[in-house]
Amino acid sequence: MTTNEFVEFLLHMKREEKKPKTKDKDPIVEMAQLVSGSFVFPLYGTLWQYHFGMDAITNHLESLHDSENHYGLVYFIIILADAAGYTLPRSFYEMTAIDEHVPILSSAIIEDWLDYDATSEVVEIEY
Repeated sequence: MTTNEFVEFLLHMKREEKKPKTKDKDPIVEMAQLVSGSFVFPLYGTLWQYHFGMDAITNHLESLHDSENHYGLVYFIIILADAAGYTLPRSFYEMTAIDEHVPILSSAIIEDWLDYDATSEVVEIEY
């Protein structure tokens, strides 16, 4: 989904009727974890391959999450994916269109990102 398509999708979703707030957040948390798990590791690897500053990216994502700027975090992920030519799953965009899902998705993303950042070990092979 291009940035332009995302903006159109987001505006379309915002025009639709407002749904009542979900009382049970467990299914939303599970969905956010599945969505995040489907793209965080490949996106991280793609960014690393293109020599992006992973420490700076990680620090910025952490700062956005710690300051509760959840929209900023998901939008930054969109910018990163676009910069690396990585296609995010449609379910990511669907979750970002629902206000109450954004903080949950943001938390799932930062959890996966920090976990991968802490456990990944870059191995360079010399030929």
